[in-house]
Amino acid sequence: MFKKLLLIALILAIGFALLTYVYFDQLIRRGVEMAGSSALGSSVTLESASLSPITGRGSIQGLSIANVEGYESPYAIALGSLDFEVSLPSLLGDVIEITRIEVSDARVNYENRLITDNIRALLDKLPSATAAPVVEASPDAQPGKRVIIRELLIHDPQVTLYTQLARAPIPLPDLRLQDIGQEQEAATVPEAARDILAALSNAILTAGIPDMRTVLDSTGQQLRDGASAVGDAVGGAVQSLGSGLRGLFNRDDPAPSATPAR
Repeated sequence: MFKKLLLIALILAIGFALLTYVYFDQLIRRGVEMAGSSALGSSVTLESASLSPITGRGSIQGLSIANVEGYESPYAIALGSLDFEVSLPSLLGDVIEITRIEVSDARVNYENRLITDNIRALLDKLPSATAAPVVEASPDAQPGKRVIIRELLIHDPQVTLYTQLARAPIPLPDLRLQDIGQEQEAATVPEAARDILAALSNAILTAGIPDMRTVLDSTGQQLRDGASAVGDAVGGAVQSLGSGLRGLFNRDDPAPSATPAR
């Protein structure tokens, strides 16, 4: 009897492990979307996520952060690929230690509104560093996870000044941050997001808004490209129409036979 119970327990454990392995990536993806959307107050979506339960290395593909209400570009920030390494034992504790995050194909739509912009609008939704902690709805609620990020590197971020009339690139060097959160005082997810967004905002403001000539040149090129595309489309349509008309009038149909008069 004991051996039978042991066998059943072993089978259940193996089945649970297999299910966890199969759905592990989906759980990570859903967790990142929920935590990110909650922290930023704006929709966070991603295409896929993976994490090796052996090495602690993982990746996130196609992460997109939507603009807050009032901004019109398709997104605020989009990350094509994000590779990371996490301390696996820390996943079981209250503080998650992320050794390294490396971002490739980072794209930022920067909408400037004279006194503010969409990146600072995201920052405004986050609690300030000096804000009092939020009181949990239930006194028995568990505190949220905290994080320590040892290093964050964003390779060649592509920043675009985005307006209704023009778009122009803003040159930006690689962005590198270290020690987000400390051993004695790990950061909450909103605090970590604030540090990263603030660094990005400062880098953009330091780089400076493109001058009017650059914006006009970029706008002119976009208009020329658009006109060229329209011209090609119209030319193709006219050519197709001409071919159709020539085919209509050049048909070799036999002439209709005359009906003799009665």
